[in-house]
Amino acid sequence: MSAANSLERLAFRAKAMKVIGWSFIVLTLIQVGLNGYVAFRTQEIVVTAGGDQGGFSQLWTTAVALVAVTLLWLLAVLALMIAALMWIHRAHANIVEQGVPMDHSPGWTVTSYFIPFINLVVPFRAMRELHNRSHGEIPEHAHSSVDDVGAWWTAYMVAFFIQLGLLFKLLVNELTNLILYTPQWMEFAMNSFSSLLFAAAVLLLMKLVSAITEAQRGSAHVGAAFE
Repeated sequence: MSAANSLERLAFRAKAMKVIGWSFIVLTLIQVGLNGYVAFRTQEIVVTAGGDQGGFSQLWTTAVALVAVTLLWLLAVLALMIAALMWIHRAHANIVEQGVPMDHSPGWTVTSYFIPFINLVVPFRAMRELHNRSHGEIPEHAHSSVDDVGAWWTAYMVAFFIQLGLLFKLLVNELTNLILYTPQWMEFAMNSFSSLLFAAAVLLLMKLVSAITEAQRGSAHVGAAFE
């Protein structure tokens, strides 16, 4: 595959990833809004509706909408994972194909996202190296700090561990005799905060995708990093 074709494929995957990424962000915001409505408006609807079935109909419509949005959100998550990993593989492969030494190969970088504990460190290091090498940094600076990479990974990790904590609480409540109680507002706040952090992480990832793609396509990358 020629260098031009490789870069065109990278650009196409970047565009696809960003379209899916924006869909994920929009669906996340809608989901947070609907979750808040269901959590805090349910009792008010029941109390004020009285014998009128309109309130229950409204609640039912909201619940159906929430289920539909959640299903679309799950599809967006799956599509985003596939699109992002395809872009990551192609971006790393472009560097390697030009003879630039990399500590993280395309295959290992993608695989690292699925290995427990490894996926807490290697994807971050690989993205940082990819960013630096794509911008023409010498090997000694391949792992220099990159603010955007750090912000992306911090948002993702904080959201991940919040969700992990909520999952642990659910498992304890369902599988043991212990009951870990949290107020409804706190449960909603934690879920919403983690969801918004995931959305922020996707936004930051799209920024990185654009920067790296443009760097690899630009003359500065060809003249510096590939020498």
